[in-house]
Amino acid sequence: MIEDDALWEGFAAESEEHLDTIERLLSGAGEESLVEGEGVNTLFRAFHSLKGMASVLGAAGMRDLAHGCEDLLGLARAGKLAVGGGVADGLMAAVDSLRALRAQVIETHRDAPADPALLRRIAALSEAGIPQPQAGGTTAPDAADPLLGAFASRCAAAAAALAGLSAGRDEAALAEASDLAGAARLMRLPGLAAGFEALAGAAGTPAALPALGRLRRLLALLGARAGEAAGADAIPGAASGTVDRSFLADAAQGLADPPGGHAALAATAREGAAAACALGQEALERALLALEDLADRAADPDAAALLGARGPALAEAIRHAGGGGAAPMAGSASDSRIPPSFLPLLSETARQRAAAALESGARLYVARLAMGQGEALEAGIADALRPEAEILGSRTLPGASPPLLELLIASTAELDALSRAATAADPSRRVLLSLSAAEDEASHAPATLGSATMRVRQEVIDGIITLEAEVRAASLALAEALRESTPRSAIARIAVLAGKLDGPVGRELTELSDRLRGFEDALEEAESRLSFSLRRLDEAVMELRVVPVGTLFARLPRVARAVAEPAGKEVEVVLEGQEVAIDRSLVELLADPLLHLIRNAVDHGIEPPAERRAAGKPPRALLRVSAARRAGSIRVRVSDDGRGIHHDRVLARAVERGLVTPGQAPGLSPAQIEALLFRPGFSTASTVTETSGRGVGLDVVQDAARRAGGTLEVASTPGRGTSFTLRLPLTAATQAVLLVEVAGHPYALPTARIEAVLEGEGDGRPVLALAPLLGLPRRPTGAVVVARSAAGPVALGVDRVQRRADILLRPLHPALARMPGVGGVGVLGNGEPVLLLEPDGLAGEG
Repeated sequence: MIEDDALWEGFAAESEEHLDTIERLLSGAGEESLVEGEGVNTLFRAFHSLKGMASVLGAAGMRDLAHGCEDLLGLARAGKLAVGGGVADGLMAAVDSLRALRAQVIETHRDAPADPALLRRIAALSEAGIPQPQAGGTTAPDAADPLLGAFASRCAAAAAALAGLSAGRDEAALAEASDLAGAARLMRLPGLAAGFEALAGAAGTPAALPALGRLRRLLALLGARAGEAAGADAIPGAASGTVDRSFLADAAQGLADPPGGHAALAATAREGAAAACALGQEALERALLALEDLADRAADPDAAALLGARGPALAEAIRHAGGGGAAPMAGSASDSRIPPSFLPLLSETARQRAAAALESGARLYVARLAMGQGEALEAGIADALRPEAEILGSRTLPGASPPLLELLIASTAELDALSRAATAADPSRRVLLSLSAAEDEASHAPATLGSATMRVRQEVIDGIITLEAEVRAASLALAEALRESTPRSAIARIAVLAGKLDGPVGRELTELSDRLRGFEDALEEAESRLSFSLRRLDEAVMELRVVPVGTLFARLPRVARAVAEPAGKEVEVVLEGQEVAIDRSLVELLADPLLHLIRNAVDHGIEPPAERRAAGKPPRALLRVSAARRAGSIRVRVSDDGRGIHHDRVLARAVERGLVTPGQAPGLSPAQIEALLFRPGFSTASTVTETSGRGVGLDVVQDAARRAGGTLEVASTPGRGTSFTLRLPLTAATQAVLLVEVAGHPYALPTARIEAVLEGEGDGRPVLALAPLLGLPRRPTGAVVVARSAAGPVALGVDRVQRRADILLRPLHPALARMPGVGGVGVLGNGEPVLLLEPDGLAGEG
């Protein structure tokens, strides 16, 4: 499995959220109460996201179970079964099992297989609709698909012969591989078919062992789905070949600056990991996958700072990775002598070396280093420590600036001797901040770097952000009160009356009028100063809540490869603008949508190598993910150089599904045709695979863009590629809006979507009156607001246009979230709530 702290932290948080969402929706379902409509869509997306996250981390058990539930809910979306009774019971049983699998995977960083009986139960629900429950309310698990089981048994019988192709070409084995590939295609298993064909093509060459490893992974998946052994366990014993651990360890040693570049190193590590999988060398496979991941993320500034330190540790792990991974020494997995902060991060090999060092009389030390202070200085410290100490592992300290790294080292030398050696290389202690015994609790306290860094609990930062939002709301209320014309009119009226009166009363009124004007001027000046200070406070608070967008991009290359490899496609992922700062709340909103865009691009947009060569393109496709800061906004773009969007195909599928009538089809513009891609449940895929044909992805992306107050744009040229562009505000906490009045009630429209405001009944174009759509009595149209929607401009009829304003966004109640055309809820400066309307949803209703 991948050893990447950021990925594991994201997986732990997101998977728990998805499971909580599923359980909440299913808890009230029964024979009489069904989950319907948007609830089914939400369940489907949650299981789809769980499957994708588990697949990225290599948690095949969770992936298979979530995949089965996704299939079941796909039938529910199509109206072929109801989510209640036995179906709801089965899904709830899957949630309980997924929670247990999740806990085990997070604790051990090892895959945990799904219960075959539960997989069969979910499959039976898919095949039979809602089966009759047995006594006790449970549903009997039917037998697995006999055809899939028979095919898995056939693969198991041929596994040893297929593994022999790693040693040389054998005509009987080649013929069997060809037959199995044909059978896999008939059973709609294109990834497995491509795996058989790739092994046959590489037979007898150095590429055969990696191809065999990739096939073994696919056979393991087949076995889990079929409930029958498919031969994955038989391959290591019959495979021939070795993995050049020495060469790969040397490559890892130079991770910071590899001779051929990081892309070449990632490819080498990927091939080595596949070869290790074929030989059953799990520890070596994990180490090489970690090396590949780090090489892939070398462009990320946060990861780049760790390359020099992680390289030697990975090199050691690769050198010491035995054939199948030796069993850990007794007690090493929970050795109290190893610092608890390092224990879960160390590989089995590292724990063994730590235990061996302790048994031989060595001591453990923790060295804290400040990264980014110069490669020469960092290398000097490493050279000074290396003769005296062995590096066992490393960990980064989250939230530190500059980045801080802690090294766990073993040495027979005394602390003073180690400290003198390090000080000789770094007299000013710019890099080596501290060196202390591991058992000293103070060594694990946060570092103090003068006034440069300070560790603050996350809840404290969240409290500051919340308080700042409340102060800003009070400031908006004050500004709105000062803009009111009534006080000014009253003061002016007093001045007029004072001029008409003689004597003491007139003089007193004049004096009173002057005082009120002075008071109003002072209030306006104070409000101006407050607004200026709040703008500076906004900028300071933004620094607390922003993170580099590279943290969001880090896992995308691996996701792209995970989708491309089973389909036999080749793709290179280029990440740009990873240093761009983005609101943390936007990262949470965009995580799943970006994964969907990547999967969509690889699965639908990018062609197989043969098709690309025929079109005059390089066989390896280019997938570019970029971020850029624009005036008041962030732009995130995912583009590929694939086949592009074929409008005729999209339109034909829309007509077939009843989304467009045959009479309407000829009149649709390209923008309106592309807007069909974002309809829930729409897909152009003709067959259902792990990543396509399910109608999930693009509607998720559009929903996320709307909730963030941004827009999603698509541009495509047939044969040349497609790009999806997200334009998002700098923060998801506030949004600039245009306030309009409908039937006497205020509503808000996002200013980023407004194209024009017209008086009266507009310029003659068709007008969509808002009042009937909102369930309000119709009134004469006083103004028309032209807004952009995915299908083109839409003219909205309102009573009148009030003004522009900034609103504070608040969580949207689930009942409101289901209403078409409602994009959010905000709070005006005077504290009154206002609904934020979404032009796309309004256009769809009209």
